[in-house]
Amino acid sequence: MELGLTGKRALVTAASRGLGRAAALSLGREGARVALASRSTAALDEVAASIAAQGSPEALPLVMDVTDPAQVEAGVKAAVAQFGGLDILVANGPGPAAGSFSELDLDAWRRALDEVVISMVALAQQVVPVMRAGGGGRILFVTTVGVKVVQPKMVLSNATRLAVLGLAKTLSEEFAPDNILVNALCPGPIATDRMRELIADTQARENLTESQAEAVWLDEVPLGRMGRPEDFGDLVAMLCSQAGSFVTGAALAVDGGKSRAY
Repeated sequence: MELGLTGKRALVTAASRGLGRAAALSLGREGARVALASRSTAALDEVAASIAAQGSPEALPLVMDVTDPAQVEAGVKAAVAQFGGLDILVANGPGPAAGSFSELDLDAWRRALDEVVISMVALAQQVVPVMRAGGGGRILFVTTVGVKVVQPKMVLSNATRLAVLGLAKTLSEEFAPDNILVNALCPGPIATDRMRELIADTQARENLTESQAEAVWLDEVPLGRMGRPEDFGDLVAMLCSQAGSFVTGAALAVDGGKSRAY
């Protein structure tokens, strides 16, 4: 299926690995010009090379720590200067620490708010005016299945990413007249480095074997397996294409059926 993304201008944050990398690869495969943001451009070299090998017209590595508003502003300006505008933002960031409410102090909450919420606000503040000037665009906020079904020992993620979901839904209404479509993606267990880290944390916390800890994360997944990064990336590409032109304000689960709520 031709998605019509050739030449579209995308910015993907936290693009060096995991879900950000998957999104960047899928967009590049469809012919988009992709700005790849990460705290270190060294980690982006392989991603940029892979995108180029797929035939993308351009992959631009950018140094951007999304928790630093000055770096967000500079990175967005660099992408706009290179591409002449932006049509797509995949707003991804680091996952907050695992743990229960009683294990985490106020400093952990403040760090999580900066990492998860303020970073997404800063990105939106920089990108929305560019998209308005360009006649529209697509913004996808990467959240978690935890906005739909509580994830044990993940209170920081559950709480802060619900704030991002509220941001996404509000922006989808506010900027619909500007043809800016805003959605949230809610991934469940997908085979990324972050997932391996969470499984290792569960293994140590519960004194389990690795296979037992993985089973904890898959216990409520009807498909009974981890998702592939490509499952996530390809959905990103579809939503950013003409095929997704009537989808906004949605919280779309990519979770193998784990979240059963309507």
